Amino acid sequence: MQLAEERRQSIVEMVDRQGKVLAAELAQQFNTSEDTIRRDLRDLDAAGLLRRVHGGAMRRTRAEPSFGQRADADAARKGLLAGALAESVQPGDTVLVDAGTTNLAFVRLLEDGHAATIVTNSPRIALELGHLRTTRVLLLGGTYAGHADAVLGAHTVAEIQRLRVNLAVVGACSVEADRGLGASNIEEAEVKGAMLAAASRRVVAVLNERLEAPAPFLIAPLSEVDQLVLEPDVAPDVLARLRQAERAPDIRLAGAAHATGRSKA
Repeated sequence: MQLAEERRQSIVEMVDRQGKVLAAELAQQFNTSEDTIRRDLRDLDAAGLLRRVHGGAMRRTRAEPSFGQRADADAARKGLLAGALAESVQPGDTVLVDAGTTNLAFVRLLEDGHAATIVTNSPRIALELGHLRTTRVLLLGGTYAGHADAVLGAHTVAEIQRLRVNLAVVGACSVEADRGLGASNIEEAEVKGAMLAAASRRVVAVLNERLEAPAPFLIAPLSEVDQLVLEPDVAPDVLARLRQAERAPDIRLAGAAHATGRSKA
């Protein structure tokens, strides 16, 4: 049987190619129930990958903001998260940095020589670090995806699997207490999951709107994250659910003096 994430990726590709799909036909094609397909379409719509309509789904017509537009949005909020991420880097670390606008703000705070090596799948982040002379900067290979300003795909995953790094700073489109980290694209989910697996310490920072917001593709459960960095005004009920999750990570509110949550040996 096809995995749920593979099925959802196939649905997205069909919508992009055909313009629209019908739930009944998808259920027959994937040998599953219409209720399952409707849940797929609901989650894909919430992730902005298609527009759910009665009986099926259609291609979205509104253009997605560019990486540059996203980088300029909510700069102060991302800067607060970036400051907490910078504090997670220890002298001499090899740091694996995922593509993303919050992570772009994070690398701008790094002093030359503090980390020994920075490895990234984002050409923009690599260029941002081009002034460094003591810290080595490595750019991973793969297929370039402009919407994410990242290299993705099997080649990228294979390169990451050969790494063993001290710290991975990974982004997520969604963080849910019961499901974990989510992404809106299956290739992004695979790269992000490989990054978490390659690191001794793993940190994820997310804005409030990404908490408890479903995404169609699973990156990893919360148990595979060591620290979750959140905004200081995160909703108390959401914070409580995250802290009560099974094998919850340490939770740090950006700007706070220390992390709170699961203790580390």
